[in-house]
Amino acid sequence: MEHKATDFLIKYRYFLSALVLLLSFYLVAGAKNLYFESDYKVFFNDDNEILLAHEAHQREYTKTDTLLFLIRPKGGDVFNAEFLSLLKEVTEEGWDVPFAIRVDSITNYQHSWAEGDELIVLDLVDDIDALDESELERVRSVALAEKQLFKRFISRSGDTVAVAVQLDLPEIDPLASPDEISKQRIKRDNSFAEVVDFGTETKRRLEAEYDGMEVHLTGVPIINNTFNTSAINDMASIVPIMYAVILISLSILLRSVGAVIGVVLVIGLATASSLGAAGWIGIALNSVNSSAPTIILTIAVCDSVHLLVIYLRQLGLGDNPVAAMRESLLVNLQPIILTSITTAVGFATLNFSESPPFQQLGTISAFGVMYAMLLTLCFLPALIILLVRQRKPVNPKNVPFEAFSNFVIKYRKGVFVSVLMVMALLLIQIPTNQINDDPIGYFKEGVPYRDASDFAQQYLPGVKDLNFSISCQIEGCINSPEYLKKLDQFTVWLEQQPHVEFVSSYADVIKRLNRNMHGDDPSYYRLPESVELSAQYHLLYELSLPFGLDLNNQINFDKSATKVSLVVRKSNTRDLIDLEINAQQWFDDHYPELKSRGASVDLMFAVLGEDNVKGLSIGALLALVGVTLTILIALRSFKYTLISAIPNALPAAMALGVWGLVVGEVNMGVAAVFSVTLGIVVDDTVHFISKYRRAREKNNMSPEAAINYAFNNVGVALLVTTIVLSFGFGLLSFSSFNLNAYMGALTAITVTIALIFDFLILPPLLLMFDGKDTEGESS
Repeated sequence: MEHKATDFLIKYRYFLSALVLLLSFYLVAGAKNLYFESDYKVFFNDDNEILLAHEAHQREYTKTDTLLFLIRPKGGDVFNAEFLSLLKEVTEEGWDVPFAIRVDSITNYQHSWAEGDELIVLDLVDDIDALDESELERVRSVALAEKQLFKRFISRSGDTVAVAVQLDLPEIDPLASPDEISKQRIKRDNSFAEVVDFGTETKRRLEAEYDGMEVHLTGVPIINNTFNTSAINDMASIVPIMYAVILISLSILLRSVGAVIGVVLVIGLATASSLGAAGWIGIALNSVNSSAPTIILTIAVCDSVHLLVIYLRQLGLGDNPVAAMRESLLVNLQPIILTSITTAVGFATLNFSESPPFQQLGTISAFGVMYAMLLTLCFLPALIILLVRQRKPVNPKNVPFEAFSNFVIKYRKGVFVSVLMVMALLLIQIPTNQINDDPIGYFKEGVPYRDASDFAQQYLPGVKDLNFSISCQIEGCINSPEYLKKLDQFTVWLEQQPHVEFVSSYADVIKRLNRNMHGDDPSYYRLPESVELSAQYHLLYELSLPFGLDLNNQINFDKSATKVSLVVRKSNTRDLIDLEINAQQWFDDHYPELKSRGASVDLMFAVLGEDNVKGLSIGALLALVGVTLTILIALRSFKYTLISAIPNALPAAMALGVWGLVVGEVNMGVAAVFSVTLGIVVDDTVHFISKYRRAREKNNMSPEAAINYAFNNVGVALLVTTIVLSFGFGLLSFSSFNLNAYMGALTAITVTIALIFDFLILPPLLLMFDGKDTEGESS
């Protein structure tokens, strides 16, 4: 069958290459449909439970999409007339932010007190000209005492403040027509850029005008825009560098301009066709799947290198171009097809991820791998036969690899035991890795969003939030003493939980109003005793509030539910999940009728991270089974399949041990590595075993001679492809987006370990299990 397939590929090479080129041109045309989608919601399926809860909150209360200005003056003194004047100015300018619907800071905090029976509500900093020493002291005492401000809009030490601009960003209607959805998507993406541009200009002006002032921006528009810019920057920088690395590596290895041109055309067509295919089927580019071009062009090199190394070698041994290509195809046809299938299977199992961008990355990459195989077998032979027709005579033996092969054979027991000891030491480090899918950690230090978030967690003390909608289900029931008592108990419980820094609750508003209406007597900081008093206080307060600063951020339209919001200090994602789980248990134990699912962007990513690890673990297991079965069917040998399983499965585990020693954190990108690398590391094993078997079965060589033959024929190609793979995935580690950076770095470590494992472990294993056959044959 291999001979027939090879003859077909050689005989019809020009027809096949023309056909593949036409298909490529059609696929590439789909690139016109590509667009970048920067919204954080792309990480979640439409039916994600926490996403639905979060969007329900967005509909019921004032939206929580916020642009947050974090401001720290030089010296850290915020309670002076100059800075408070500036802060009031920034707060007022916040209304000019595109899509702004509410602005909050300590200066426009609606401070309330009573004069007789009248409730007075004014901005905490109302008259800048009246800010004498006594007024500054009043502002300080209120700002650092009010629960609605302390550790939310002003830091513990009073040296950092926040201005929160809540936004009503355009939404996308999933029921609209495709053309309308496209327009809505563009409008929403543009809205992020408009908000960021406004905020960035304000930040730049403040830092330029006020010496030593530190200003940071964070919030939903910032993270969405950062997702977008990181993806575009990575594609603009990493892909060209990868092409340069490939050109240099192949020029050194192949020493043939025509061969290098052939490889570059293959990887270029494979990458462009894969992106075009994504465009045809409606996949949008995002910060995760935008790494697909780097992955595809990196892997596409491998097939081409294997084919060209044997072709050039045969030319050097005196074969004519057609005969040389025929021999190369005979030697490489099965392993190229097999490794392409196993690699595609590995990527396809990324569809077990809970996150659509990882599913899309798997789909695009799996298609790209298979299309690269098609180009290598149907396009490259015809091109190379035309471009490269002669080669200087070569030595049939590769001296360095011959020496290395003899060393491994001679000291195989010592080498085998040494590698196993290193493997054991690395495997026991795997438990040191901890799952932490913190969106802040998705970006490297130096990225403005990451720096702003780190700044916030240091001074304010954080921007991670969690929200609960507590419903009494009857219009106007929120003023019921019974409801308020339950709400207050839940609020107090939340305040006592680990990592919680700030809790905002309607119960606290009513208690403050009750105190106000009793001459600000601290003993009356408690809930009113009747529904009439609560309703009266509520009405008085609402009538006193200015436009845009009403209670809709805490109370729904028909007053049947209130929102409890909390902010947690720096902690890992598991802590946030545990807090939400404990809240559910509190409801079950006390007031099941009020039970509400916690929701926030931070919680969505925290739960997604854990679910993703579970899904990808199942995918990795199925990938291992699928790859093993594929190898079994192709090799038609249980023995060789079992031998190959060891160097296929263990490198990723060993790399995870290295990761535990060096980094110790696992995010969604790290969780995808086993599926990504399994099919790739199979490449080394399959090519080595296929050459070994060819020597044993077709050339009747002993196991030792067959190992020498394998090293001579495939050693250089495996070394070069591993270098290219390591460089390619290693370049991803320079991405500012840590999901891609972590996945790239760990993949580079894995493929490097895989090559070492194959060179040091595979020969002893083959001699151990195959040597007996020789002894039996000799006897």
